[in-house]
Amino acid sequence: MVIRVLHVIPSMQHGGGMSTVVMNYLRNIDHDDFVFDVVCHGPYDEDYKAEIERYGGTLTGFENIGLSNVLDTMTRVRQYFDAHGRYDVVHCHMANAAFIYLKIAKQRNVPLRVLHSHQDHYADSWQHAMRNVPIVAYGKRFANCYIACSKKAGDFLFGKKPYTVLQNSIPTEVYRFNGEVRAKWRNEYGFDDDDIVFANIGRLTLQKNQRFLLQAFAGLHTAEPKSKLVVAGDGELRKELQRYTRSLGIADDVIWLGNVSTIDEFYQGMDILLFPSLYEGLPMVLVEAQAAGVTSLVSDTITREAIVTDYAKMLPIDKGVEPWIEAGLKAVSDLASSNRTLGARRVRDAGFDINDTVRDLEDIYRQSIYN
Repeated sequence: MVIRVLHVIPSMQHGGGMSTVVMNYLRNIDHDDFVFDVVCHGPYDEDYKAEIERYGGTLTGFENIGLSNVLDTMTRVRQYFDAHGRYDVVHCHMANAAFIYLKIAKQRNVPLRVLHSHQDHYADSWQHAMRNVPIVAYGKRFANCYIACSKKAGDFLFGKKPYTVLQNSIPTEVYRFNGEVRAKWRNEYGFDDDDIVFANIGRLTLQKNQRFLLQAFAGLHTAEPKSKLVVAGDGELRKELQRYTRSLGIADDVIWLGNVSTIDEFYQGMDILLFPSLYEGLPMVLVEAQAAGVTSLVSDTITREAIVTDYAKMLPIDKGVEPWIEAGLKAVSDLASSNRTLGARRVRDAGFDINDTVRDLEDIYRQSIYN
């Protein structure tokens, strides 16, 4: 029997944490036993769509859910279920969409209805948080399986209700440090051997705290003129952030890559990851960077479960950028003595290899359906 799973996710784009989670599961699940369909409420990359279809699934894009289109979205979701037939699992990665998808799934007797917590905040703004609190509380009642990417994310969304921690895992060998790939990537982007490449990966949005990132890099660049900042990701703040680089005098030293499909090569080419997010569930970026042996400076507001090697160091974001500048300069001085080849093994030993985690997910799907 093939188990049909519907994943519900905000978007399916390169560099997105949830997108990466779903695609890692898709690529490594037992394809004789499982088929994934995906619905996203936002943009998606065509190559993701093609890959999902190669594995026998579908990718369908709907518009963002807002107060003005809730009823229309409910109608479209019902029509989607009518067109796609019976599912064995509906796996909802959007807590604020559970009241639609999991409710309809329960009405249609879907055996396993998963709500998956990926964050420890309701939203970037208090206005959106106030909107999300009641609809998330209502949506939770239709789930019969709770999963979280970390204890912090699970405690936030589920409180004292039992849930399973399923770590955001990666194919560790893909990210293992490779000097040849590093040289190729840096040559393609025109970096000299002595250029220091700082990097950031994530949506250009308030949560990722990229204004703070640019302030910190401005200080680092003053002390290290050969430094560059490469930003992978896109979002609603792109133009605003680009204007800010001009006001800081660093516009010529910040490279905006947009969404990157070959993100594993990006890790090889960078020297130091700057990751000052305001909050995260369990950031895939940080796990991937550690697997590539990248020195990573991260905010102390994210879950400590993401710090799985000594390549990563937590820093405060409530004391200004000076601690980040100091730590960044220290990281630069330590680059020559850093051994990046150990990262993949350390991340795997910490339990973050997809080959282990995807078997746990398969067990959740199977046990809940067959019991």
